[in-house]
Amino acid sequence: MTGHGASEPANQLHIEQLTESYRFDEELAHLLTQFQYREDGIALTAAKSRPLPTESIDSTTAGQQAVFEAGSSLVFVCYDDRGHTMVNPIETALVDALTTALPHEQPPQPDGGTSEPLGEGPTPDTRTTNTQTDDSPVTARDRLSVGVVTPHNAQRGALDAVLPDTVQANTVEKYQGGERDVIAVSATVSDPGFARKEEQFILNPRRLLVAISRSKLLTVVVCSTALFEVTPADSERLDDGPVWARLFTQAVGRDPDPAWAGPLVEFIGDEDGDHANVPVRIYPSDIDTSGGEQ
Repeated sequence: MTGHGASEPANQLHIEQLTESYRFDEELAHLLTQFQYREDGIALTAAKSRPLPTESIDSTTAGQQAVFEAGSSLVFVCYDDRGHTMVNPIETALVDALTTALPHEQPPQPDGGTSEPLGEGPTPDTRTTNTQTDDSPVTARDRLSVGVVTPHNAQRGALDAVLPDTVQANTVEKYQGGERDVIAVSATVSDPGFARKEEQFILNPRRLLVAISRSKLLTVVVCSTALFEVTPADSERLDDGPVWARLFTQAVGRDPDPAWAGPLVEFIGDEDGDHANVPVRIYPSDIDTSGGEQ
């Protein structure tokens, strides 16, 4: 990222506000500004849209196509459930289906990681070039680095059990400073009462901002609609309303029609036991980058 700063006397600390990102595109930059950065007096700018190589993506269902062919920087994959806390098999199945459809980069990039307190947003671009070649019809140029962000180590373990070695799941802290072409955010918690008990974990807007800003091409937010009703107890943030609902509204608008809707089994293209009939809906972002409000 690049930025600017005012001149200060020699005995004062120079503060530089970073305003331009070389990681994500203008649509996501505008969303991040609306969601958090304008409160800090920052208006992010970014690169022009860089579309996914959709011809390389093996979407096996109409639901998966609705995610990858929307041409959006952020897509919500929402489902109706209120019963999971630190491990969520519904989200595991959804993330597994999404990442399986993508042509993975090998080996995966190392995560940024940090042992310091969690930062507040995007970090400088550390783009790498993939030069791998093999006999696959998908060229090295079309391969994608893919990662999953989740708030709970228990969900990370569940994801690691099903994801290939080329896709790494990690917590928000571990991804601080890292990036991928495609990021899936597994909110994990679908029990509203549990979400309220750990609001610093689930309902912190800056943590959510870090999670969604790790991608260069596409962020897919996988979450229960139950999170949209959960409001932080902190009175200073109460006026903003539910954090996840605010992100959803700023990304896709109010009362949007889904690009696709159906049961989980139809989205993943395979039976999923007790959760096969859970309703799933796809909402691609529709962000006005001209400066207007949704």
